[in-house]
Amino acid sequence: MKVKDMIQENNRLREQMTPFNRSYMEDMIISMRASRVNRVQAEELLLDAARKLLEAQKKGKNAKQLFGNDPEDYFREVMENVPARPARSKLNYYGMITCAALTCLFGIFALFGLISQWGTGSPGMFGQISLFTILAVGLGSIVVMEIVMKWLSSLSESDAPMAGKFDFRALGIYIGIAVVIVYAGLYLSRLFPVIAVSPWVSLCLCLVGLIGLKFVFMRK
Repeated sequence: MKVKDMIQENNRLREQMTPFNRSYMEDMIISMRASRVNRVQAEELLLDAARKLLEAQKKGKNAKQLFGNDPEDYFREVMENVPARPARSKLNYYGMITCAALTCLFGIFALFGLISQWGTGSPGMFGQISLFTILAVGLGSIVVMEIVMKWLSSLSESDAPMAGKFDFRALGIYIGIAVVIVYAGLYLSRLFPVIAVSPWVSLCLCLVGLIGLKFVFMRK
């Protein structure tokens, strides 16, 4: 059974539950889907729990009587036994973001530099790049991606219960970091050297980045 089919079946079963049981079940779902449990396994466990709850409901029992007072307790052992993600995985994730951002940066410099060179004979502003720009794009891309992921994590699938409240404190921290980087750039950009980079070199760096993304970060 596919994940989407299990989610739809779970939704169908919840529609048959009492308001209290449905609310309890949705708390279980939010907790499980926010955990590191494999998605297929998570949906299988949730579907099994929904079926058990519906059977218990027919016998006059509610969710608390079946699973306990806290919706998270029933799956706590499963969630806690999931192996922690290796630190290297986190480094690879950030490395991929930085590589993708710099690949796009050099791709833009290559494209507009070549257009400018063919049109005017000179790449103009796209024939040089500040070291600060490279650092700011590489590190800033991680900050932006974290903001986006925080926002996405506050949303729910169209056929899934709404997730918990958005973490505005974390968002504020990321935005604050981004603002500091921007303002620091106004001063630090003068301190970093400007490197002459021809559009063809930018194109080569872009291609190297694409190859790295394909064979280093996206390999199975």
